[in-house]
Amino acid sequence: MPLSSVRTAIDPLKCVADVADGKTRKHRSSRRNALIARYLEFLANNPNRPLCVTEICVAIGVAERTLRDACVEHLGMGPIRYLTLRRMDQVYYALSCADASKTTVTRVAMDHGFLELGHFSVAYRSLFCESPSETLRRPLYAM
Repeated sequence: MPLSSVRTAIDPLKCVADVADGKTRKHRSSRRNALIARYLEFLANNPNRPLCVTEICVAIGVAERTLRDACVEHLGMGPIRYLTLRRMDQVYYALSCADASKTTVTRVAMDHGFLELGHFSVAYRSLFCESPSETLRRPLYAM
């Protein structure tokens, strides 16, 4: 899958649901927009830490079900799936730009919060149709 497709698929600005008429729906949607903004800000402030849903919910002050419902409505997926895809996208970009003689896939993956390297490699190949090491070795101009 080309990187541009992945970025579009997880771009939060493209995922915000339309707001229907009616005060209740507008109010709920407004609260969920604020919740998604807090969630995305928390992710941005914690780019390299492995996170769990419970920790995220405590940090942004919301129940797990509320966060899950808001993410599904606005992002089209649950909070951990979004976090994983976002980090995979960041790893892809980092590997694409890195000097293969000065970095390793392990270092880049761990720097982005992936600690289970076997699972990471399988998920990466599934998402990008190549291994992380292939991305690292490919010259930048070949993209």
